[in-house]
Amino acid sequence: MALRFPGADTPEQYWRDIRAGVSHVRRFTATEFAAAGIPEAEYGAEGFVGAAALLDGDGHGGIDGFDAGFFGMSGREAALTDPQQRLFLECCFHALEDGGYAGHDESLRTGVYGSAGYRLYSLHSYLAENLATEARSGDWMTVKQVQVGNYPDFTANRAAFRLGLTGPAINVATACSSSLVSVHLACQALRAGDADLMLVGSAALHLPQVTGHRHVKGSTLSRTGAVRAFDAGADGTVGGNGVAAVLLKPLDRALADGDTVHAVILGSSVTNDGAAKTGFAAPGVAGQRDAVLGALRSAGVPAESVGYVEAHGTGTFKGDPIEFAALTEAFRRHTDRTGFCALGSTKPAIGHLDSAAGLAGLIKAVLVLRHGIVPPLVNFRAPNPALAVESSPFVLPARETAWQVPGEVRRAGVHSIGMGGTNAHVILE
Repeated sequence: MALRFPGADTPEQYWRDIRAGVSHVRRFTATEFAAAGIPEAEYGAEGFVGAAALLDGDGHGGIDGFDAGFFGMSGREAALTDPQQRLFLECCFHALEDGGYAGHDESLRTGVYGSAGYRLYSLHSYLAENLATEARSGDWMTVKQVQVGNYPDFTANRAAFRLGLTGPAINVATACSSSLVSVHLACQALRAGDADLMLVGSAALHLPQVTGHRHVKGSTLSRTGAVRAFDAGADGTVGGNGVAAVLLKPLDRALADGDTVHAVILGSSVTNDGAAKTGFAAPGVAGQRDAVLGALRSAGVPAESVGYVEAHGTGTFKGDPIEFAALTEAFRRHTDRTGFCALGSTKPAIGHLDSAAGLAGLIKAVLVLRHGIVPPLVNFRAPNPALAVESSPFVLPARETAWQVPGEVRRAGVHSIGMGGTNAHVILE
């Protein structure tokens, strides 16, 4: 595993903050907006909410530090490349290194499934004017480098080229569920024999990082600048910045080769809501429910054996109850038990990481399984009144608790929802 999240450059640092219930989502000051070049007319406007979770540079120099020479890139190529692709490349290398496979081995076919957020570098960065000028320069090589460096189509392909990966290199785009959908597809590729190892990575950076949004009544964006998943005070989500990668391998091969196994993916499923919802951007119950049921069938385990679910949990007052209802309906197909499975969400702590949100949840679930501790749900005070918590299979943890499963293995689910209705669910133990 490898990651760059707000406040954490390693899984150990990420777990430290998870266990302590720390949130890195914060409001910005007028001084910070001025330093970032945001006009006062924008950040001072009525309804403007300046908040996000930042990659602040601790450990690796922020988003602008990149060792181009290490990856065989020129300084100019690096400058014309979206930081999402640069940090994606770094995290892929670090995940290979963490797994013991960073050295070039031509006998191993390693694939990479990748995703990246919106092309905000070319639109909003300090190089925006220069990039636009160069793209219109008429110099074919420059125009091509701007395209390759800033279109998400080339994210996985760049990693394959720079790291010498000969398995499938595929870019996945299903909005916020992209990285968890990539995990599902990567597992299929391994089962089909398309590769010996699969990297799954995702990058989501909003540039400039010091930014905000105009709150509009009824939108999914928070008026208060804080994420309160499943809470009575939930009023929307806030953006975050992050990059992550995980390395996958068939369990029998990993054990035979003496690899470190952090967790086992038992099963996964991907669905779409279709037209059974109120609008294109709205979540749906049936599609999410079926994703959970499909993952349980794939894993061959009952819902009653799952003690933790890392939910999508955006902190929207209407969206959270829809997700909660879908999870409840799925679990009710298996059991009538109440209060046996804890729900969590990374978003109150590190913001909504867009395409990388699913990997942030997956890595958190792996850490919860490893340590046997259910962490507190950040910013949680009282449940959203639209949730029937007491009669459901779920609990919303306000404080850290030990995960006791006498004589059994710990199992967790990870849930992700993409705008447009593509849902993914993964079962781990």
